[in-house]
Amino acid sequence: YFFRLSEYTDALLEHIERNPDFVAPRSRKNEVVSFLKGGLRDISISRTTFAWGVPVPDDPKHVMYVWIDALANYLSAVGYPDAGYEKYWPANVHVMGKDILRFHAVYWPAMLLAAGLPLPQRLFAHGWWTRDGQKISKSVGNVVDPVALVEEVRQNTRGARAAVGRPRPSGARRSPARV
Repeated sequence: YFFRLSEYTDALLEHIERNPDFVAPRSRKNEVVSFLKGGLRDISISRTTFAWGVPVPDDPKHVMYVWIDALANYLSAVGYPDAGYEKYWPANVHVMGKDILRFHAVYWPAMLLAAGLPLPQRLFAHGWWTRDGQKISKSVGNVVDPVALVEEVRQNTRGARAAVGRPRPSGARRSPARV
């Protein structure tokens, strides 16, 4: 199964032009605009090479591509399609890591346009959080232990708030907290 992503190139470019703060920071906006200007191709929204995932209705050979399912959860989390979801949608801002910006700034808005739903007001792609000079990653094994972080905050509320909440450039690569 395919999604006709190519049909939304112009609409997405127009949306960004009309809403210059839609993608931030500017460097990430430029990245998205450049990708869009290169032309979009239709994308497969299902997979047949593995069985784990959300099954495609009436076609047990296919499961949904994980990003299609994951992005749709933004709406289901606020109660869509039931009455009242509009209280929380569209989102004021979606905040994500810069490495998943394309899914949030291209695929997701195109899906929303196809469904006739409003787009989030703004997307903000932050730089990676780092620890000891490396991107925090499960595969690297340098993730922050949330239990230890909670204990650190309990013991040193002022220091933890200052470390995690301090202003910094969106691409900063400093460690946010020592745990």
